[in-house]
Amino acid sequence: MAVLVAMILLGALGLGLLSWGLGIAAVGLRSGRLSVCSLACCALALLLALSYFYGGVRYEDWSALMDTSEAMLRCGLILTAVSLLLNGIALPRWSRGGSA
Repeated sequence: MAVLVAMILLGALGLGLLSWGLGIAAVGLRSGRLSVCSLACCALALLLALSYFYGGVRYEDWSALMDTSEAMLRCGLILTAVSLLLNGIALPRWSRGGSA
């Protein structure tokens, strides 16, 4: 069980960092496709975080959920805010004449 939880959380972290990297690349390269991929990675990272919480509820591990809920909420907010900011910068630049 612990290995699965570690894989879920590391997967969420990896997808979150990939989301930011693709967002930065989308700004630099003016690519709409990279921007869409960045938002997709952000969504998948948040889905993995939700699956962690589902597992905690399913196994009634309330103490672990109470210990991690605030940190997971903050991380999700930061991930979403930065991803939306980067893609909000990239999409108008792409629509003004960048390459697809």
